[in-house]
Amino acid sequence: MPQAFIPSALADPALQVTIEPAAEPGREVIRILVIGPAHGVDRIVHELYRLGFAEVREGRKPQPTGRIDEIMRVLTRYVLVE
Repeated sequence: MPQAFIPSALADPALQVTIEPAAEPGREVIRILVIGPAHGVDRIVHELYRLGFAEVREGRKPQPTGRIDEIMRVLTRYVLVE
């Protein structure tokens, strides 16, 4: 019954998300997701670069969200476990 609430696009096995372990012991994977119109997402990505947080090319390529005029980009960072 709960599967009735899962959109068909998410139920597609080709779109399943794989959880990857951290590259090294003592580090955790953190993902930052930016969703919105392409120009807004690009502005945020460039602002993060300007602040010295991430290189523009570090994030994944823009991906469609299934909504009109909306994309998403994911930036993966690794942090030390304290």
